[in-house]
Amino acid sequence: MNKKVQSSKFKVQSFRATSKNVIPAKAGIQKPLTTLDSRRSLPRTRIRGGSHKLVIIRGLFKFEISIIFLLSAILLVVSACAKKGPPVPWESIVPMRIVDLQATPREGRLLLEWKTPKENTDKTPPTDLVSFQILRSEGVLVGEECKGCGGEPKVVYEMKVAPEDFVPSKKMSIFFEDQEPRRVYVYEVVSVNKRGYPSSPSNPVTVYWDHPPASPTVVSAERGDKKVDLSWESVEGATGYNVYRRLEGEEEFPLNPLNREPLKTAQYTDLSVHNDIKYIYSVRAVRRIVKTDVEGKGSPGIAVTPTKLTPPSAPTELVAIPLKEGIELNWRRNPEPDILGYNVYRRKREEKEFQRLNESPVPKDTYLDTDVVLQQEYEYAVTAVDNSPRRNESARSEEVTVKYLY
Repeated sequence: MNKKVQSSKFKVQSFRATSKNVIPAKAGIQKPLTTLDSRRSLPRTRIRGGSHKLVIIRGLFKFEISIIFLLSAILLVVSACAKKGPPVPWESIVPMRIVDLQATPREGRLLLEWKTPKENTDKTPPTDLVSFQILRSEGVLVGEECKGCGGEPKVVYEMKVAPEDFVPSKKMSIFFEDQEPRRVYVYEVVSVNKRGYPSSPSNPVTVYWDHPPASPTVVSAERGDKKVDLSWESVEGATGYNVYRRLEGEEEFPLNPLNREPLKTAQYTDLSVHNDIKYIYSVRAVRRIVKTDVEGKGSPGIAVTPTKLTPPSAPTELVAIPLKEGIELNWRRNPEPDILGYNVYRRKREEKEFQRLNESPVPKDTYLDTDVVLQQEYEYAVTAVDNSPRRNESARSEEVTVKYLY
């Protein structure tokens, strides 16, 4: 007997079963067949006939097909990720391009400076860098224009670098002395690795060159308290001046002057010095050629030792008090922060000159004079002494007169 059975979740149909479209079920089992998801039951067909009950699972085949397609897609993606790309050619892995090349005339020569690259083009450390090549092209300076510029640059020098000495971002420098008057030079730098592959050329720098100016003469220096005043005679044809300084014992002046820009006047005050240290100064004239300041030879070095020359102010409010032990002196402490101490002076009524009583400066603002005689009249004065090597001493305070009575 055929019958339709319908529930709230599933639609179950009955039909005559054949051997081709049914799955035999165990006798007595009439529970619905469910999927792996216990929340849903797959559609099924219940067949009543004899002692056998058959259940047909609808949709199971479609579910299995979906799983197969999903797994195939995952395998396809994984296999695609596992594929290796084409190999990177060695010539493409080179040091990064240098971008901070500078060219500065110094004392009749040309100084080139740059920093070593931090990494290769593939972000790896440039540990295989072995040299720097200096490229140069040139032309003739006609007026303020270059005739013949723009030619193919040539390697004019190769600077070797030992692998163990290489440091990223290290400052490199080299001097060139073969410049000719009325010429224009364009410099570039390339880095070369151990396989012989060069980096891209650095930023180009253009130098306009001509005869450097003469050296300044008659340089004079005047020392002061933490300062040095320099002056010199003007140089014909110079458009500015550079001032260099080194310490006593150093052999060479630094590469860069004290002034940031060439000085327009023949004088300079150095305020970045310390007292009682000897400094050596040299002045170089500069001549402007189009856009380049060509610097000439430096003047002979002149030694200067800045020091404090100004003495402290004189002590004030000096008083003398006779005591049993002697005559006690008191005064107001000086306001200067560099006071080493005080000197105490005395003279008798009949004496013309004061005599200093202390051997070394008195650190306090009081003093007891025990070498006194009863009924003797004395005059006292006090001076202040600073802690500079010169031991600058102030003028004497106002004198006080006291008769020793006790």
